[in-house]
Amino acid sequence: MIVMNMNVANDNGNNEQAVKVNDNLYRQPNTYAMPERPSFEDNSEPETLIPNLLNELEVDIQSDSIDFGGLYFIGRKAIKSKYTAHSMSVDSEKKYESDLPIINTLGLLAGIAVQNAYKESKQLSKEISLNVDMATALPVNQWNRETASLFAKRFMDGLHTVIVYVGHLKVRVSVTFTYVKVIPEGTPVLFNLIEDQDGNYRNDSIFDEFKKEYDLNVDGEYFQDKRIKHVDIGDGTSDTPLTIGYEYDRDFVNGIPTGIGHSINKAIDLFKNEVSDMNISRQQFIDYIKDHKHPYHEKAVRLIKQSMRSEVKSIHDHIVDELKKASNEVDIICVYGGGSILMKDQLYKPLKKLCDRPDVPARLLWVPEQFAPLMNVEGLNIFLKTVLPQLKEKELASK
Repeated sequence: MIVMNMNVANDNGNNEQAVKVNDNLYRQPNTYAMPERPSFEDNSEPETLIPNLLNELEVDIQSDSIDFGGLYFIGRKAIKSKYTAHSMSVDSEKKYESDLPIINTLGLLAGIAVQNAYKESKQLSKEISLNVDMATALPVNQWNRETASLFAKRFMDGLHTVIVYVGHLKVRVSVTFTYVKVIPEGTPVLFNLIEDQDGNYRNDSIFDEFKKEYDLNVDGEYFQDKRIKHVDIGDGTSDTPLTIGYEYDRDFVNGIPTGIGHSINKAIDLFKNEVSDMNISRQQFIDYIKDHKHPYHEKAVRLIKQSMRSEVKSIHDHIVDELKKASNEVDIICVYGGGSILMKDQLYKPLKKLCDRPDVPARLLWVPEQFAPLMNVEGLNIFLKTVLPQLKEKELASK
């Protein structure tokens, strides 16, 4: 048996799961399917299957922490299969109660473990024992000490076994979460704005547009003591906490149940009316938007822009209300998250106009597209390396 240790930063978004495992980034659609039987087993050798394993992720999961054990297709495999792809509901499902984050985290980490073990030994192990320290987050309007503890215990207290299918071969991965810390979304971003992955003040192209707009020469240190209003536009929610340095203003730890996923759902309905009443998932529709060569790309982009006006207005009006409640005592409005990429064309100008008002002395930092979807996972990874070891040591010492 191979014994393996992982340090995992896990951003379980409604649309995408982004994880950093021992500093290596992995991204996949955050969806699964429940097939009735395994895929066709061919006789391909592991060396031909291992490189693409995470795109063909087929696992059997048995865990105390989920309602239905059994066979799952994870991520990209789920989307392209003939089975229904299940995603988190953007309207009603609470992340700490959902089985999806458990299923997809177990499946993805087990797949990565199989890949890494093969790269190390050049042969397929029959059994792997995986020990995981993990930092993850919940939306601010779902996070409190009770829900954070409940979510962490679903990982730490459960017995988890994952069978990973590699063609006609199988690998058993026993997963033990030795320590899990759940923090509110927004907190990781502070680490990522202020610091780089090496513990220095951040100083890269993330601030280029901000520097040009305000004629400033700044690095991460500039944001260390600022009152920052976050606008993290996700799939199902937009988290909008107010932070000062690394701390929350407890009167403004909030968010709204509005995100790009609601716009995508409306755009899919329009797409079905215009093109075909076929069954497409949010992840498939997002693929149309991302892939500039896809035949449906232009139509998908047009429909999403048409559909997002209500969500854009809701987010803008919410920020206006939040600034009033804070007596306009905000230094920075910082916009990021996967939804910020599509919404920039419609939301940037009204927020910039708001920031330019004499009674609102705020500056607008719109995180560039290449960084926006990864702000939480990169920040979680910094938290994982700098803060989590101290918390773990302290907690173990108190037992």
